[in-house]
Amino acid sequence: MADRATQQSALKTASAKPASFSPGAPAYRGKDVDFGALAPQAEAEPTVIQGIDLAGKTKIVFAAGRGKTGKTTLLRWIAETSFQRGSTPILADIDPSNASFSRYFDDVARPETDHPAGVARWLQQLIEHCVTEHQSAVVDLGGGDTTLRTLATEMPDLAAAMETAGVAPVMLYLLGTQAEDLTPALTLSARGFAPQAQSLVLNEVAIDAGTARADAFGRLTSLPGFIELAKTSVPVWMPRLYAAEAIELRQCRYFDARDGRLTPPLGMFDAARLRAWLNAMDRRFAGISTWIP
Repeated sequence: MADRATQQSALKTASAKPASFSPGAPAYRGKDVDFGALAPQAEAEPTVIQGIDLAGKTKIVFAAGRGKTGKTTLLRWIAETSFQRGSTPILADIDPSNASFSRYFDDVARPETDHPAGVARWLQQLIEHCVTEHQSAVVDLGGGDTTLRTLATEMPDLAAAMETAGVAPVMLYLLGTQAEDLTPALTLSARGFAPQAQSLVLNEVAIDAGTARADAFGRLTSLPGFIELAKTSVPVWMPRLYAAEAIELRQCRYFDARDGRLTPPLGMFDAARLRAWLNAMDRRFAGISTWIP
C-alpha cells in the first residue's frame, strides 16, 4: 500500500510540473540597443485616391519594375482577389527566365520562345485574343519591361488603341526608394505608353525600421520624373507583408494561408500578420479596386 501511495504521490507531482520552454537563443551580450527606436512608427493611413472607374470592362493588368520591388507579390494578390470575385482572367508570365506566376497557379500562359521578337509577337497575340474574346488578363512582365517597350515603340498609341478596341490597359509601376526604380516607368512613358489606368505603387517593404514613409521615399518623390508621372498616375502605398518568409517557404496562396487551408497551417502570429496585410491591401487599393479583373 505504501509503495502504491508513493507512486501516486510521485505521479501527481510530475503532472503538476509545468512544461519547460527553451527557445535555444543565447543571452544577448552585445551593445545596448534602443529597441523602441527600431519599432515601426505609428503613422496615419495614407490618403486613398480614386482612379478611373473600370467596373464591367475587360482589362489587361501589366506590372513593371526592377527586381525586388514587389511585382510578383502584388500580381499574386490581384490574381487571387480576382478569383475570389469569381473572375477567371488569363495569367501570363512574359519573362522566360523567371516564371514567377507558374510557381503558384496552374495553366499559366507563357511564350515558348525566349527570343525578344518572338516574345513581343506572343504578347501582341495575347492582347488581340483578349480583344476578340473579351477576356481579361494579368501579365507579369518579369524583371524588365522590354517586351511591352518594344510594342510601344512600334505603336506609340498602343494604350489608346487598346482602349478603343474595348480592352482597358492597366499599368502598375512598382517602386522602392531608389531613383533607379523609376527607370521602367520613365522608359515606357517616353515611348507614349500612358493608359488612363496607371498607378505608381510605392512598396513599404523598402522602408527601414523606424523611418517614416515621407522620409524613406522623399528623395524619390521629389525627382522631376516622379512628379511628372504623378500627374497622370494614382499613387498607392503597398503595405509590407511581415509574414512573407513563412508564406514563401510554403509557396502557398494568400487566401489559403489566411483560411487555414495549409498543412501545416501558419502559426498564430504569421496568420495574424497575413490577415492584417490582406485587410490593409483592401484599404490601400480601394481607389483602384475596379482595375482588378
